[in-house]
Amino acid sequence: MSGSGGDSGRIGVDGGGESSPGDCGSLVVETTLNSPVSAVVASLQKGDKLLVEVRVGSGGVNSLVAKNSAGQIAGSLTPPSLIKILKCIENGFRYVAVVLNDVKGGVVRVRIQGQ
Repeated sequence: MSGSGGDSGRIGVDGGGESSPGDCGSLVVETTLNSPVSAVVASLQKGDKLLVEVRVGSGGVNSLVAKNSAGQIAGSLTPPSLIKILKCIENGFRYVAVVLNDVKGGVVRVRIQGQ
């Protein structure tokens, strides 16, 4: 199962740059889960919460992933405010991705928000 690009429908604070604790707490973004893992997303339902975590890749390039409660990666996240979210997480802020739709055909819409 392959994912679709993930942006659109952003709400709240966006962009990059420096992140203050207030910015981190007020950030809310809607996006699509990219490269969904079919075995993991098959069990997702509307309203489920996924943990948003930084994944350190090769060459020091960090990405954002969504994990279920068992720690399995459901897919990656590439919202417009990716850099800001990465910086907030590096500064200790925590986010969840709330599933916004019933999962059909592998498309999973999520709302990233503070935990």
